[in-house]
Amino acid sequence: MTKPEKTEPRWVAALLVLFAAGLTLFQLLTASPLWIVSGYKQAGIHWAFIAAVFLLSKPTKGRTGPVVDFLLLAASLACVYGLFSASDTLANASGLYSRLEVALAICQIFLALIIGYKALGKALPLIAIVFLLYTLYGNKIPGMFKTAKVSLSRLAPYLLVGSEGMFGTALVTCSRFIFIFIFFGAVLDLIGAGSFFVDLAFSLTGRAKGGAAQASIYSSMLMGMISGSGPANVVTTGTFTIPLMKKISFDKDTAGAVEAVASGGGQIMPPVMGSVAFIMSEVTGIAYGQIALAALVPAVLYYLTLSSSVLVYSWKYDVSAADMEIKKLGEILKSGWYYLIPLAVLIGLMILGKSAQRCALWAALTAIAVGVLFRRERLSRENISKKLVGTARGMATISAACLLAGIITGCINITGFGLKVSGIIELISGGSLLLMLVLTMVVCLILGMGLPTSASYVVLSVLVAPVIIKMGVAKLAVHLFILHFGSIATLTPPVALAVFAACGISGGTLWRTGGQAMKLAAAGLIVPFVFVYNNELLLMGEPGMIFFAIGTALLGCVLLSLAIIGWLFRDLGRLQRLAFLACGIALILPRPLWANAAGLLAGGLLDLWNWSRRAINQKQKGETL
Repeated sequence: MTKPEKTEPRWVAALLVLFAAGLTLFQLLTASPLWIVSGYKQAGIHWAFIAAVFLLSKPTKGRTGPVVDFLLLAASLACVYGLFSASDTLANASGLYSRLEVALAICQIFLALIIGYKALGKALPLIAIVFLLYTLYGNKIPGMFKTAKVSLSRLAPYLLVGSEGMFGTALVTCSRFIFIFIFFGAVLDLIGAGSFFVDLAFSLTGRAKGGAAQASIYSSMLMGMISGSGPANVVTTGTFTIPLMKKISFDKDTAGAVEAVASGGGQIMPPVMGSVAFIMSEVTGIAYGQIALAALVPAVLYYLTLSSSVLVYSWKYDVSAADMEIKKLGEILKSGWYYLIPLAVLIGLMILGKSAQRCALWAALTAIAVGVLFRRERLSRENISKKLVGTARGMATISAACLLAGIITGCINITGFGLKVSGIIELISGGSLLLMLVLTMVVCLILGMGLPTSASYVVLSVLVAPVIIKMGVAKLAVHLFILHFGSIATLTPPVALAVFAACGISGGTLWRTGGQAMKLAAAGLIVPFVFVYNNELLLMGEPGMIFFAIGTALLGCVLLSLAIIGWLFRDLGRLQRLAFLACGIALILPRPLWANAAGLLAGGLLDLWNWSRRAINQKQKGETL
């Protein structure tokens, strides 16, 4: 017998709905022109609601657990209230703070670490503690990492009110932009758009060889670009697509890898790009629309490589089409065309240059209107309550990560640690941009293993971005480079959250599924290096060169997929796979032109050779028979 699931007491469930509804109403009002709140205060109120929801939904175990949670909740609300009461005094104190104000700041730091640990595990809180200790005791360290003396009475208020502290840029962006987009995705899911996107993807690709895998790619892409969370997207669409891929002869590791790679790319796919792009806009001062436009081609190349790799895999292993009834495209559009209206509103307003916050607000309100008009049966009180609480819970991990990232970046700024690290990277690289990019990639992958992409990006944008920009690289290219590798970190073992989620459904092993995922995500490992050197893939430059760079890159990604799977009319040997890999990279590079020509010529000759060998083999088999 299976144990029945534990349900929350009614009073806890009622409080959860109350706090989640209050959070949603607050966020909707502040996203509209009806209530203009300073970023600092908006972040504080946002965190007060988030902390309440999280502490109620993740109670501390043991007899004293309820008492501990009540004290934490009371302390959190008291800190935010005290923060607002003393906000003007704190901001203008210039280092002269009262004991009460210092105590308030210290209390908030402890609460951030405790709730961060409960929400995210050990990694990020431990990193924050290390930076706190370094800030307080770095003056006792000999050598280049020695810092000026920073007292706790100076550090704590700085982390509380500083623009790079706990309630600074990261959490402000989280409260202003990220929540409203996650709410938009939640409303789409509530009214049934998720199943519509899956059906749409299957109608377009399901009848092709390996169609279930292609449907997995594009349904995960559609949902992932809104949710922005690879692991969450895997468990949403993967529960349906992974069993179907296994049913049509995909092995369990490849099936899990396809879903993980498709879901992990959501954070780099415009127009929404998950959560980090909004933080990037605040950090860089570049408009969100410009970031989304620049990210389009690299994201397309990422998914093209994955899609063509799946197609080649299907031909190699003679995978059949999906063994299920597939609805016709016309039927799906006829029954669910209204789901496209909110997306059209979102994209249309972005093209018109409206702020991302207002675009998401109007798209969410449009989605609600669509639900009222066409899917009213899904808008029951129970469904709405579950979705409100689920959205608030989902925000808890992102908000906690942004709060702790604020502690880390605040410590980096007050100690000058960022300048020291930048100097070390510059020294190790010897002024070589390529070596500097490789070092940055490694740091991104290591940090991204244990941290949410948002936290990883915030830290690296302070540590490594400035030194690369100083070498003459475009600011947008550098920050997109960091974002790409922060996203791919969810696929790299040993801590690969998207792969873990996929293995839980497929039954595959972490290392095999992770290895397959890294191969399938090859374009995501190569393209960022390319657009740092040549910005044409970011749609920056002369129109003629942009079109040429995109065309050769598309061909290069197809050749890349042949090298990944190792098949073209017949199995390819190791040397041929390396040759196709070299040809693919040569075509993805926008310059020099001779490399493009050599890649195209060599790739074409390899294609002809394999086609001719297959024809000869078939003829010999026919003569033998």
